Formats: sequence, C-alpha cells, structure tokens
Amino acid sequence: MRFLAWLVLAILVIYVMRKKMIAAMRPPPSPPAQAQRSVEGESMVSCAHCGIYIPASEALSGPHDQLYCSSEHRALHVSS
Repeated sequence: MRFLAWLVLAILVIYVMRKKMIAAMRPPPSPPAQAQRSVEGESMVSCAHCGIYIPASEALSGPHDQLYCSSEHRALHVSS
C-alpha cells in the first residue's frame, strides 16, 4: 500500500512538472487589438513669459497672438 501511494505521488509530480514545462515553452499570447491602437494626444504650446509647455486647450491668449500658462503671467508679460 505504501508503494502505491509513492507511485501515485511520483506520477502526480511528473504530470505537474511536464505541464509547467509545456506552458513555459509556449509563446506569450499577443495583446488584444484594443491595446495596440495609438493614443491621440493634444498639441502643446509654450508660455510666452516662462516658456513652460502646457496643453493648447489650457493656454490663455494675450496680445499679438501670444499664449500664456496663467493669468498672472499674461499680466506680467503685458505690463513689461
């Protein structure tokens, strides 16, 4: 009876090891099609006062078609 238990245990260990080896040899699955599509970004513009880049939708316009990152920078640049 003891021999039968060891035999079953050995067969189980061999089965598990073989299954893991086969799984390790398989190439990884390709990512889904949705993950491969490109993400469209927003254009970035530079502040005329400090030079920091901000999204175009957040920029504040000033005189002479200049863009600013904040109302404070717009006021500082216009006054000087």
